[in-house]
Amino acid sequence: MKKFIAFTLVALLAVASASAQKGQMAVGGNLLYGTEINSVGLGAKFRYGILDNLRAEASFNYYFKNKGYHMWDLNANAHYLFPIANKFSAYPLAGFTIVNKTYSDFDDSITRFGLNLGGGVEYDVRPNIGLNAEVKYSIVSSIDQAVFSLGAVYKF
Repeated sequence: MKKFIAFTLVALLAVASASAQKGQMAVGGNLLYGTEINSVGLGAKFRYGILDNLRAEASFNYYFKNKGYHMWDLNANAHYLFPIANKFSAYPLAGFTIVNKTYSDFDDSITRFGLNLGGGVEYDVRPNIGLNAEVKYSIVSSIDQAVFSLGAVYKF
């Protein structure tokens, strides 16, 4: 029981000293994989610290053509940061997405709105450089997909 209480106190202190800062901005990129299109892609993102442990992220992802299809998505997500250890944090995410799936040379295209749910981890290599891994599920009518990504950000 004493270990549990000690662990709980340490966890509460860690949450109180979250790694994001209010007003902090960051830009970065991702290497990703989408399960609907079964293809890799590249992404760009912008983050803004709303509170010390809450940040907003806008991102654009492009998935390379596979079997005649290519996709892109535009996302607006919120991350709630939980510091796990020095320079290391985890976060759940939730937000909105717009997804476009196109066949061939724009012969057949669908665009849908949806929701994102997922989570990730981030490691601060330096005070202004972070590496992250993330998994999210985009709930979109007829084109749901899981997205796995590895990325880096520059904080300013």
